[in-house]
Amino acid sequence: MKIEKLTESEELVMKSIWDCKKEPVLSDVVDRVNGFYGKDWKPQTVSTFLSKLVRKDYLKLCRNGKIYTYKILVPEEAYRRKLYKHHISFWNHNDIVEFVQEMVNNKDLTKEDLEKIQ
Repeated sequence: MKIEKLTESEELVMKSIWDCKKEPVLSDVVDRVNGFYGKDWKPQTVSTFLSKLVRKDYLKLCRNGKIYTYKILVPEEAYRRKLYKHHISFWNHNDIVEFVQEMVNNKDLTKEDLEKIQ
């Protein structure tokens, strides 16, 4: 599965869908994006992003009678993994230890966090 890069707005829409407990309809996505992320997007704006996500194969538009729902094709975990792998590859020369050391040095990751990981 090839995972294309998403824009910030597309990420907001996808995160809203990933956080849904069921296959959402347009109004569910509009409510979540506006409520959780402080946007004031109209349904047409969200619909445009949803169409792009369908074209990028992140979602599938499913018709259930008169209702259209969005089925997730790319799980959140797969997208998150692509993001951190790209970050480590690009910024840390594929060196995970360098990445973790940077997090410790910047106090983004405490020794307690490291103990929990082990």
